[in-house]
Amino acid sequence: MELTFLGGASEVGGSSTLLKVAGHCLLIDGGMRPAARDGQSRLPDLSLLDDSPPEAILITHAHIDHTGSLPLIASLYPHIPIYATESTCVLTEILLRDSVHIMEQEGLKPDGETPLYTVEQVDALLGRIQPVSFKQPFAPLVTAPDILAWYMPAGHILGAGMLYFATPEGTLLHTGDISVTDQRTIKGVDIAALPNADIMICEGTYGNRAHTSRREEERKFAEAVQETLARNGRVLCPAFAVGRAQEIVLILKSYRASGHISPVPIYLDGMVRSVCAAYQGQSHDLHPNLQRYLKNARRPLFVDPGLHIFAVRSHERAELITRKEPAIIISSSGMLSGGASPLYGATIATREQDALLLTGYQDEESPGAALLRARPGLPLQIGSQSVVLACKVEKYNLSGHADSEQISQVVMKVAPRHLVLVHGSPEALASLKQRFVDIRVDVPVVGSKLNFQAVRHRVLVPSMPDVEAQTGLFDASPRLAPIDIDEQPQIPSIESLWILAKKLGPLRPWTIVELGQAYYGDAYRPTLRPLIEHVFKSDTSAYFKRSRIGAQSIYQPCETALGRSIISDEEFADCIPEMSLVLPSRVIQDEIPQRVPGAGVVAIVQGQKNSSPYLALTLAPAQNGGIRMITDGWKAAVRPLSMIQLLPDVRRTEWLNVPDETNKMRLKQWRQQLDQAWIDLFACWRRCQQSSFSFTSLCQDLGLCQADDRLALGLELLNHGLLLFRRDGEIWHPLDEQRVYSNDGFAHHLHLLEAGAGSEILVNGRPGRLTGRSNWRLFEVYWNEMDEDESERMARVRASAIRLSL
Repeated sequence: MELTFLGGASEVGGSSTLLKVAGHCLLIDGGMRPAARDGQSRLPDLSLLDDSPPEAILITHAHIDHTGSLPLIASLYPHIPIYATESTCVLTEILLRDSVHIMEQEGLKPDGETPLYTVEQVDALLGRIQPVSFKQPFAPLVTAPDILAWYMPAGHILGAGMLYFATPEGTLLHTGDISVTDQRTIKGVDIAALPNADIMICEGTYGNRAHTSRREEERKFAEAVQETLARNGRVLCPAFAVGRAQEIVLILKSYRASGHISPVPIYLDGMVRSVCAAYQGQSHDLHPNLQRYLKNARRPLFVDPGLHIFAVRSHERAELITRKEPAIIISSSGMLSGGASPLYGATIATREQDALLLTGYQDEESPGAALLRARPGLPLQIGSQSVVLACKVEKYNLSGHADSEQISQVVMKVAPRHLVLVHGSPEALASLKQRFVDIRVDVPVVGSKLNFQAVRHRVLVPSMPDVEAQTGLFDASPRLAPIDIDEQPQIPSIESLWILAKKLGPLRPWTIVELGQAYYGDAYRPTLRPLIEHVFKSDTSAYFKRSRIGAQSIYQPCETALGRSIISDEEFADCIPEMSLVLPSRVIQDEIPQRVPGAGVVAIVQGQKNSSPYLALTLAPAQNGGIRMITDGWKAAVRPLSMIQLLPDVRRTEWLNVPDETNKMRLKQWRQQLDQAWIDLFACWRRCQQSSFSFTSLCQDLGLCQADDRLALGLELLNHGLLLFRRDGEIWHPLDEQRVYSNDGFAHHLHLLEAGAGSEILVNGRPGRLTGRSNWRLFEVYWNEMDEDESERMARVRASAIRLSL
């Protein structure tokens, strides 16, 4: 086994390592040096690949110092596979597109450098990355099934993974960047779950330092924010867009909710906006606490105008910079080297009441480090402006890296025979090396090559529930190579996904990944994601409401689909093949006469909530979540099944041979007749005051045998039912008596109903009697005058005009 270090050795930046094992070459990361010094290349030493071209690329996480060179490397080797976790794929796209934009802007300057790659090269790279789940064994090379790899959560940022390799020449663990401490957004490394390895490549960013208590740092940070706001100042938090900015938002939300920070507006600017959206979109990789929040609170995690957290658009920035009101601004970049932070910093730095609070690593050559060294009253360069420093400047340790003691704990658990320390300054790595006196430790530099002898043929496997060898030993085998396309699991139906979502999370939106995990269970892996996406390529609005959070599509299960909202245990179990699930002990069943209407069925449809309902005739069987129908108000067309609100068990199949326009006219005339029917929802409310009902059970309870009666009841229920009942899918719950009687008009109508047929009344002084028939706010009245024509003695009178005779 041989390791060659193209970058990231005895430095922070440009991380890239070539692994040669069993006659094959794998490249781990391809980073860039964002803060390259004069005369230093921003790229790793790619010439080291000339004699040993990589056959696959594996990405540990999305930060630009690990991915910034990949578009160029991928274009040099256009046919090799590239692997990353799914969240890393999402974040890498954001970071690389921003990197291209920055390089293009810099290239326009007179002394600017030529961009390293183009947006077309970025697109090509992104299209080739194959997502891999955490703890999923995979063979990076189809031609080398005995070389297996696993991603294990690294705790650094969303999607960050340690890479564990099991090979014929031994095992290797590459940590990438790791964090042992739990962050608010993600869990830290689970040290107890780490496997043993022959060789370990470990980061040492903080190899010569110990972190203070993270909670204590958060408290100090919150106090500094509040002190600034209390003196009517503004706070600028330059933050790394990926990871750190999201942590700051959640810290501020927490302290503001507890009353320790004033409820001033919080503004998110620069790349922070899109990364926050990506974090929420990849909720399945977030900290379990945040997953529960999203499920139960149904509020955004980050940008939330309801909580005065706003995303700043580029055209709004200039106006915000000039404001002097107290506010908190979180903006990229974390070292003030670019992005929107220098634009705000140049103004905030000049005001005594303001504060500039740094929360992350500052390269010695960065503007952020210069700011920490600067003294008040002296000039300082921020961005393109020279300003006199007056504001408060402080730094807080909210690092996403392990410190020296935590790194020691990780190394001791892995117990490698050979330890290689990278990703740190020479001083930090030298200090860290002294901790391991019983292990061979190497601290390479860029260009170093390290050779290791093969030591094992049977290898230890990371502890994972889906690995079958319970002894911890695993014989590397070709059967764990990627599954052949012919063995792909079946594509789920949209009905199955809706049933799952309704059972497991009816009140929250779902991502494609979550739906895939729910359907396939432990068998889910990112390569199955296209199967779920394929389902949603057709019109699925009958089952899910689609919306977006940033670039991520999310799907909220509709309250009803297929004419029902209640799912039986049998249906729930049947929709998931070969899965063992714990089912609820009690499910309310409701009798629905026909769940999926066929051709010739008369239905009651509604375009939008609270809009007027229509009579409809279905013209063809349902297909792909839609059904062709014609209504009394619309032309014949395919419309979502979810528009069908009620199925009153009425058929007119003989109308299918009649022209559409004729049917539309028939439905319109029929609707006009039904509008004259005597259907009184107030009477239904009185009758059902102590119990809930479905439309079907109400029709049965009222003995409505005629089609016209059922249709009239359905139209009235959709027209006015929500004023007297609360609807929960197919079930209607009567509102409480106090609420209904608090409406004077409703109370008067109910008093007239209680008086009953034959009651003497006056309508503007004219005597009459109630006949006992009524509908919404109207009563039928029989006049007492004897000299009138009998046909004119019946009238419809508004309830508000009727008074009971004493």
